[in-house]
Amino acid sequence: MNAGELRYTLDFLTLVKSQNNTGEETKSYQKAFSCKAAKLKSNTIVIKSDVNAKELFDDTNLVFVVRNYPQIKDDCRVVYDGTTYHIKLLERMVEDNSIKLTLEKLNL
Repeated sequence: MNAGELRYTLDFLTLVKSQNNTGEETKSYQKAFSCKAAKLKSNTIVIKSDVNAKELFDDTNLVFVVRNYPQIKDDCRVVYDGTTYHIKLLERMVEDNSIKLTLEKLNL
């Protein structure tokens, strides 16, 4: 992974549970850390009907490559460009010490 490719900033959120004086437990996502990422080319969906372009861009899934941080887990949420995503697939690449993240847009 080339350091010059890391142009995008991803904010990782983790689930935090807190309890008030009455015993009520609340859950919320709070920012854990930020890191730089490289965006990979998104796949297109090919349509077999009579559509002129024959492809459709899927904006609900994004693929990024980041350096291998131990804080990144499957249950984290990711904020990119003001939109919240959850981690659909997390692949740790041993050969170059990176993580390939497939993110799916949350319906908030």
